Amino acid sequence: MEASEITRLQLQQSIETYRVQLSLLVQIHTILIVGDATFIGYAITQRLAGVIWFGLVFPVAMILMSRQIHRLTIPILATAVWIESRYADSDVGGLVSTFLSTVVSPSLLEYIRAADLPDDKAERERLLAALYHKPFSFGGKTRMSKILLFITVLQVVAPVLLWRLADWGLLASGPLARSACQ
Repeated sequence: MEASEITRLQLQQSIETYRVQLSLLVQIHTILIVGDATFIGYAITQRLAGVIWFGLVFPVAMILMSRQIHRLTIPILATAVWIESRYADSDVGGLVSTFLSTVVSPSLLEYIRAADLPDDKAERERLLAALYHKPFSFGGKTRMSKILLFITVLQVVAPVLLWRLADWGLLASGPLARSACQ
């Protein structure tokens, strides 16, 4: 079956939009990493362990942004997978389907394919909407999520360890802080 021009355009736009959203996610993460590193660097130079707690905003923001970007990609990915499943050569997998199954999550690909099975449009939309709450690619049990969770826990624990074991100040240093503690 030959795809119409509008279908080809939708597939092309789906792939491009997904690429743009991934680029946006990388840019957001870069800014947040620099912000977190700045707080940690300041804490190290001033030997103020508690400043690291202020940096917790950054990994938490990364987790929240990742989940939001993931949610925004679901209809885009679904459109691309549906078009590929209808018009792609059966001997060659589609670009988006292959990417999803190898890089993102094979289960996400299966959920998207399952959402396309019912003939009832409302049921398809309900199944697709249910994907909005599933933690697949950028906020679930992926390697990136585990790293962000580890960094978050480390930023909670490290200030206490540095304060107790390395004799760092907690949130203030200098003569005024010492006199206030005595």
